[in-house]
Amino acid sequence: MKKAFTLIELIFVIVIIGLLAAIAVPKFLNLKQNAHANSVVKTTIDAAQQAVEAAINYRDLENNTSFKLGDIIELKGKGWNYDSGVYDGKYYYNDPENNNTISSVLLDLNNSRVEYKIDCTQFNDVKTQDKCKALLGNQDSVDVNLTF
Repeated sequence: MKKAFTLIELIFVIVIIGLLAAIAVPKFLNLKQNAHANSVVKTTIDAAQQAVEAAINYRDLENNTSFKLGDIIELKGKGWNYDSGVYDGKYYYNDPENNNTISSVLLDLNNSRVEYKIDCTQFNDVKTQDKCKALLGNQDSVDVNLTF
């Protein structure tokens, strides 16, 4: 006598796999958008905080007041650009999909400040915009000045 699965057993297994897929797939669909928004927001805020700390070290410990943002921090990666002609340097992130500027970190030595901006509305898709807004406390954008 052959041992095999019955049709009922196979149907139950297929139904269980379908239920698991129905639960798991929506979690993975937004994974890319969540990672993109999280990466941009976290990198921007971390870079601004590091710039303040490094600026304090350069100014107070090394007695150096002629540095640029690119001298004290370095942001690399797809979408990140550096402009040395703005104040004392500016990093900005352009969305690779639509080339909109989403965030920036700016050093202004004359006023002893580091400014960062994040504009969630500039992301290409709504899901990424929503995740970004959630990270910013349900705000479309932020403009923060950190003094040193």
